Amino acid sequence: MKQSLNLKLSQQLTLTPQLKQSLRLLQLPSLELEQEIQQALDANPLLERTDSDGLDNASPPSEDIPVETHTDTKDPTPTDKSFEIPNPELVDSSAERDDNWQEAFESRRVNNTSSSSGQTDTEFTQFVSKQESLFEHLDWQIQMTTLSDKDKLIASTLLRCMDEEGYLNAELSEICDMFSDDLEVEEDEINAVLSLIKTLEPIGVGARDLSERLTILLDQYPLDTPGLSLAKTIADQHLALVGTRNLAKLKKSLNVSDTTLSTSLSLITQLNPRVGAEFKSDNQNYIIPDVHVKKVNDTWMAQINPDNQVKLRLNKTYSDMLKSDIDKEGSDFIQQNMLEAKMFIKGLMSRYDTLLLVSEAIVERQQGFFEHGVEAMQPMVLQDIAEQLEMHESTISRATAGKYLLSPRGVFELKYFFSSALNSTDGTASSSTAIRSLIKKMVDAESKAKPLSDNKIAKELEHQGHIVARRTVAKYRESMQIAPSSQRKSLV
Repeated sequence: MKQSLNLKLSQQLTLTPQLKQSLRLLQLPSLELEQEIQQALDANPLLERTDSDGLDNASPPSEDIPVETHTDTKDPTPTDKSFEIPNPELVDSSAERDDNWQEAFESRRVNNTSSSSGQTDTEFTQFVSKQESLFEHLDWQIQMTTLSDKDKLIASTLLRCMDEEGYLNAELSEICDMFSDDLEVEEDEINAVLSLIKTLEPIGVGARDLSERLTILLDQYPLDTPGLSLAKTIADQHLALVGTRNLAKLKKSLNVSDTTLSTSLSLITQLNPRVGAEFKSDNQNYIIPDVHVKKVNDTWMAQINPDNQVKLRLNKTYSDMLKSDIDKEGSDFIQQNMLEAKMFIKGLMSRYDTLLLVSEAIVERQQGFFEHGVEAMQPMVLQDIAEQLEMHESTISRATAGKYLLSPRGVFELKYFFSSALNSTDGTASSSTAIRSLIKKMVDAESKAKPLSDNKIAKELEHQGHIVARRTVAKYRESMQIAPSSQRKSLV
């Protein structure tokens, strides 16, 4: 094999560590950014906050915070009588206790780092309210009854055979086999306890399927309720037809009038079969808006949320140590941390600047949305903002992902304002988001007896000046989780 030397010229984009950090900070959502900042504060002694939150960081005093210092090595003697110790003999002057006070305090404080990983050093969590589960709620009611110990054991076993929605997922014969032969548990005993469970709150637990649960819920109505008997028949035998909205076949099978069927269906649709929903833990994520939008002199303006803007600075005490006589190891340590601190502060400021520029460009293009609503949304893609700000599309994508905007019309993710363009009869472009809003508005206003088909919606949009194909209407309808017209039909 012959070896040779070749000279080749090429261009390659290399990301510096500072640029990588800036891009990383830019794409982080607010909550994750706060965690990133806290980790940087914990790891770098030259970083500190300039706002009130900085009081939580036990850092040395800096030039921006006036701190009273005492040059005397002795403790200052207070002149106020309230500071005098009433019983000096009770005070232990042991040097060991004085030296270990911080260790004792640290052993009892909440460790933020370990808490974030699921470990805690204190019993603080015992004071936090805990969502009661469906099993706990039912078991508490059973323990308050006068059932025998054997029946309570049967009831507890039945509860453990239910899912989080309260449905029984095992046959009585299978549950009977769970008990030892010494207890001599019969299926009739299990069925009797199950009947009692069905009377507990919330009503509907212990049912084997949706049909049985609806029947249990219907039993709570007074016997003289109009349409109750037919409603029970529908729930027990014809629930599949109700699910597919095949009302014509349902009416023919029951041989009833539209009015009678409508009355019975109304009873069923008013029921809430999700009896276990209120006992599920609420793990919702809270949104902290990054940008505020306000109207100033008839123009909508964007500004960074001041409550969400963290300000950092270099700690003056540590940075001044470089001017004093310290060893090389200490000097290298301070210089390295100072470099990292400056890079972090610069990356954080770059994040706020980029986010503000992108938000201002979005709000400038969507003045109609903030003034008139979703139907006035203008089509806009990432490339439009990138060209206006002379940035790369990936930068715009990072700046808008997971960032939220607070306006009088609500809270929206910045990506919500980007939508594709559709043709219109007057030659202008329509936003796909505005078209979705129009479709939903039509469906909400349609007749339940004669819902609009996708083809009729497309024709109505064309009458309003929007050229939208039937397949596009179907795609938008499905994205909004709106059922087809055949399943939206109702007599109620």
